[in-house]
Amino acid sequence: MAEDRRVRKTRTAIKSAFIDLLRHKDLDKITVRDITTAADVNRGTFYLHYEDKYLLLSDMENEYFAQLSSTLLTTDDFYVGMDVTEFARVFTEKKLKKVIYHINDNAEFYQTLFRLERRSQLEEKISQLMYHNMSTNLAPNGNIDGIPVDYFHSYVVGALLSFIKYWVQDDMRMPPNELVDNLFKMVFNGPLRLMAKEQFKIDGI
Repeated sequence: MAEDRRVRKTRTAIKSAFIDLLRHKDLDKITVRDITTAADVNRGTFYLHYEDKYLLLSDMENEYFAQLSSTLLTTDDFYVGMDVTEFARVFTEKKLKKVIYHINDNAEFYQTLFRLERRSQLEEKISQLMYHNMSTNLAPNGNIDGIPVDYFHSYVVGALLSFIKYWVQDDMRMPPNELVDNLFKMVFNGPLRLMAKEQFKIDGI
């Protein structure tokens, strides 16, 4: 047990040092020596836990994805017996809101991750999980209201991830509860409907 605590303490120190370095240096320019110096551990200790800095980053992404996946994963009975409005509200409260608050609670990691000059493995895994949810539970026949599920997924996930990344990169200036409300409004009404109402002041389009 004591050894497990020491291992966790060492890994936490390495990860914290790595995140701090990523805030000030490009990933490609960070060396293992930089990490071990900042974490106050020797190189042998680092290599005991991680093969290199890229696997360290991958391990961190996997750790946060594990926390997100339990929230994002859905089952068939999640949708049963709901009308459109109820489904949108429940999905927002039970899924999207939890994701937003998880990101808010781990702001330093996500602000660092989303500023890297590459698409993160975490984003790709979230995308794959949402595709699995859609294709298994919403579109067993391969389409949603006549739209091929892969096209539907591309639009929805692309918009959602872009929306969240913008918020994170904007230093999360909008409070999480307000962000969730705005996200629900856009998801439920659709951007075109909202733009039409704003432009032409037409209700009930």
